[in-house]
Amino acid sequence: MSLRILLTNDDGWQAPGITALAEGLRAAGHTVTVVAPAGNQSGASARLSAGRDLSVTRPDGVGDVWSVEGSPADSVIFGLSQVFADAAPDIVVSGANAGANAGQAVHFSGTVGAAVTAASFGVPGVAVSTDLPWATEPDIAQFDATTKVVVALLGSTEPRHLVAEGTVLNVNVPAPEHDADARLVATTPDRFPMGRIGYTGDGPDYSLTFEPGPEPLPGTDVATIRGGDISLSIVPVSGHLDADVAGRLERLADADITWR
Repeated sequence: MSLRILLTNDDGWQAPGITALAEGLRAAGHTVTVVAPAGNQSGASARLSAGRDLSVTRPDGVGDVWSVEGSPADSVIFGLSQVFADAAPDIVVSGANAGANAGQAVHFSGTVGAAVTAASFGVPGVAVSTDLPWATEPDIAQFDATTKVVVALLGSTEPRHLVAEGTVLNVNVPAPEHDADARLVATTPDRFPMGRIGYTGDGPDYSLTFEPGPEPLPGTDVATIRGGDISLSIVPVSGHLDADVAGRLERLADADITWR
């Protein structure tokens, strides 16, 4: 099935993760329109650029790309209301992020925030991340396995069967060294604090610091990707969830989806 996909992210439209997904999804026969931030918007959650005009440009020579001077949520809303004004896309894919978005990180993630925004407008949303070290400059090849996973998932069923209404499918792929043995696993979000986050310094400038939290519980998204498997978890968007959300996720993880 060929899908019309709105592809976005929070690392910027030129980031290697979104480039890898765009190339892989197009090679699989899907129609991909990139509507993504002009630059890095990590940690933006579902923030909107309210109170100011939104500047949007079409970069030359890069195909069907819209560069948005705003957040990932801005990008999705612009895409749905302008680029796809005549007919909504079949699905919004957000990613692939450089760095996992699991556990409590989903609350801050612009990658997840973009998918949540899509779901709140009634369009299936999938957030996709790869467990790479933060503050590094990954290359496109490090997203090969992630691209294969996304292509396989989108080819497994119709978008509205893949993503339960009122939710976002949050996909976290382990670090590339685990690619050969990674399995799809239905997980629950790790609910322990992900660590101590704060700002340190003497002023007027302060630096964000992070101290890791406790070891994640078995079966959670964090434990699964650290163990080398692919985490499929649910992010609720509203309080009116499909009663079969958990069962649907289990069936998806158990399905015979070949991504390698």
